[in-house]
Amino acid sequence: MTLKRIFCNDQMMLLAILLNTIIIFIGGFWPDNICFELLDACFTLFFVCEAIVKISTYGWKSYWSEAWNRFDFIILIIVLPTLADPFLEQSLAMNALLALRCVRIFKSFKMLRFIPNIHNLLNGMKLAFKTSFIVIIAFVVLLVIFSILSCAVFGKIAPDYFGNPGISLYSIFRLFTIEGWYEMPDTIAANGGDGWGLFARLYFSALLFIGGIIGMSLINSVFVDAMTANNNDDVLEKLDRLERKIDQVTERMGKEE
Repeated sequence: MTLKRIFCNDQMMLLAILLNTIIIFIGGFWPDNICFELLDACFTLFFVCEAIVKISTYGWKSYWSEAWNRFDFIILIIVLPTLADPFLEQSLAMNALLALRCVRIFKSFKMLRFIPNIHNLLNGMKLAFKTSFIVIIAFVVLLVIFSILSCAVFGKIAPDYFGNPGISLYSIFRLFTIEGWYEMPDTIAANGGDGWGLFARLYFSALLFIGGIIGMSLINSVFVDAMTANNNDDVLEKLDRLERKIDQVTERMGKEE
């Protein structure tokens, strides 16, 4: 009964997650300190006990039917290898050690389920992704087309930006996010001369307008509109119920008169 009160208490689990996040943050200043590694391992064992107690209390089927329990369980499986972190020799498995230290932060994601109205936020994001799916696909197609074209035109002049389709894809994506848009034409102008520089500036200015201003703004507007529409639907539904109740009350008052 005592274990159930501890591990099935949301406030207690939120406190444990917060403390574990603080330990991970502070431990980053002393990455080789065994005390922080042991404390983090204790918190991982604490979350293992949480899963065991909840499964034994509610049953596996009932436990797994809850979405947040599935979320917690998957994160727990991901971070379980971190229990070996304090016992690994750095000279033997340095890469594995660094990977385990990075994986620890996944436990902080458990905090998401304690955010107020997180269900409404996630449902709104899900609806927004569905609504803006076609726009995103069109944007990706546009990105790929201009990446291939830019690679063919500027690949030899500016190989650091357009040396192959993969590098070109990343460079055009940077351009669409309005980052480093002036560096690319300046590099082409320095390597190819004034003629190439003028063409590059006109070309990338047009791409910036099409993809960075119009394209990104369109995706943002569709995404935000879908999320706000989800909230508006709830408000409209409540207003409809309120209007029906007012009509019922008005009818009753009319009959009594």
